[in-house]
Formats: sequence, structure tokens, C-alpha cells
Amino acid sequence: MPTAQLNTQGTVIFYHDSGPPKNCAVYTTVVLVHGFAINGGIFERMLPHAATYGFRIIAMNSRDYSGSTPYTPDELSDYTSHNLDKQAAAVRRWAHEIGCFLVHVCSSLRIPRARALPRGQIGGLIMVAWSLSTMAALAMLGDARSLGEELSSQLALYLRKVILYDPSSRTAGVHPDLLLTWPVADPTIPPEEKPAKFNEWVSSYFTAHPDDAPITVEALHARTALPRTPTLLKLTSAELHRVTNPEILLRSGLIVNTDSSIHLRHARTTFSDADAVLPRVEVIVWWCDCTFWMALWGAKVFAEFIKEEPSAGKRKRSASMLKLKDANHFLHWEEPERMVRLLAEACHGSMSLARL
Repeated sequence: MPTAQLNTQGTVIFYHDSGPPKNCAVYTTVVLVHGFAINGGIFERMLPHAATYGFRIIAMNSRDYSGSTPYTPDELSDYTSHNLDKQAAAVRRWAHEIGCFLVHVCSSLRIPRARALPRGQIGGLIMVAWSLSTMAALAMLGDARSLGEELSSQLALYLRKVILYDPSSRTAGVHPDLLLTWPVADPTIPPEEKPAKFNEWVSSYFTAHPDDAPITVEALHARTALPRTPTLLKLTSAELHRVTNPEILLRSGLIVNTDSSIHLRHARTTFSDADAVLPRVEVIVWWCDCTFWMALWGAKVFAEFIKEEPSAGKRKRSASMLKLKDANHFLHWEEPERMVRLLAEACHGSMSLARL
């Protein structure tokens, strides 16, 4: 599988690539960014469906994950620094690395630029930030320093939409004490058992949230795990080894503990100050109705950001929400063809809710 060199220091990003669809001069490229402790291999089932829908699909591995350059001890120390400026710089660094990778895709792989049509657009780039990587996507769109002028000007010719796929509220700096926990933070789970418990929890199916019902603390507490095998428990040992990186829990995974004020600022700017970074980029938030509680609360939080009025002189970014029915946090593995079809519908701007 190929790698992309991001800088003169030799930093590389490993990625999976479906390749351009045959006999298609103008196509849309989708770049998938993975979440916490699970690498881009988790999207591998989507790649065979790419050409059917006229896509090129690329799934990257962030630094510290399989095949990509590890972070140095000094870089990792920024996540736990008492200096909030260092923490914020570390978050921007992740966003910058993703931005550099996107530019590599645009320039080195020579993908078609975005083109306007009478109804919508074609070509260009769609970025899908799944789960924790929403944190980096918000840093890209919520702080001009993350990309800088050069990367921003290059991406403006290609990047059309950013899809925040089933993000938790923590990615936006919102994590009130709801008297609920998760395996990584649960003190009753021994450290050596946390990776396995996390895999089971994050990929379980929970009671579907009813249509049009408000997402409340009471609703979160009322949900239970359904008698369906969690996704990651269905994988063979070889598959699980290939798509997970549990060692990052005490390395780059510590980014989950960076100060909430950093991510809250990024989220507010992303949605309520579109002109700050890449003003024409649309944001779509996809949330799964059978997902774990943090992501369900995330749906509530992101809906509020979208509705929030901007400050005087600021302009709201074009943004919307979409509920994915009968879906846990791993729709891309469970129903890869459905996931690619959803991307096609989002890409072409006509959502058929009955088919979702």
C-alpha cells in the first residue's frame, strides 16, 4: 500500500486507495479519516464499491498508526502539558497533517478539481472525519493557523464538503458529567482489559433513539445494549490486528484529554464564522441512532451548534444533520455498500431519506 510524504523531515502517512474509477474523466474523491485506536483499515470494505458510484475512496492512517510515522516523545508530551498553548498546538498539528495529506491527494494523485454544475458540483474532494477525527476536522475549519494560507488556498480548489461521521460530544469540547462512563475512563476495568472492553462497547448496538424525540440525559440512561454481536467482536483475530492500534491509548490517544476549551472554540468558529477558513466548504453531521451514548449526545450538541446564531458581523457556515437509521458506530464495516451510497447522495446534494 502507498504512503504520502508530508514534509522534508520524512513524515509519511500510509493509506488505502481504491484508485480512480475506470473510464471516468471527472470523479469525486472521498478521503476517510479514522477514529480512536482504530486505523483506516476499518474502511476497507467500502473500497470495492467505490467505482460503482463513480468515486475514488482513500482511507488514511494518521500518524502513530500502522505504517505512518510515530510521534516523538516531545510531540506526545504536548497532549499532557499543563500549558494550554502546547495542547492547542498539538491539536492544530494533527489538523495540519491531515491538511497536508489532502493536498498530497489533490496534487500528487492529480484528482479532478471541483466543478460547478447547474445543480450542485462534481469532482473535487469530500473529507469524512469519523468519530475522534472530528476533533481534527474542527481544528481545520475552526482555526486558520491549522492549515495556514498556502494549504487553505490549495484546498479551496478541491474541498467541497466535510462530513462529521458519528462524532462524540467530546470532539467539540462538550462533556458534562452525565453519570455515564466509558471503558478507557472506567476505574473498575483493569488497564490490560481496557482495549477489549473498549472494542466491545464502541461497536455495540444500543436502543435506537426514536424519531423526533429530544436527546436527554434520561434518554441516554434508558438505553441498553441490544442482543446483536458488537461489530469488532465479529472480526477474525487477523482482521482485528490489522485494523486496530490499541497501543495508542497511552500515546496519541491522550489527545482526548486535551482541554475542552480548545475544541469548543474550534466548533463555534467552524459553524458560526464560515469566513475564517474555507468559507465555501459545507459541513454535514451524520449520526447513527444505535450508537454509543457519547456519540448520541454528540448529535444533540452538534444540532445546537448548527442552530446557534453567529456573532455580529459573522456568517454561518452551510451545515446540516442526517440521522442514519439502524446504524451503530461501524456502519462502514457492517453495510459498506450502503455507506458508499450515502456518500453518493450527499455528494450530489439530493438526499432520499426513505432510502437511508
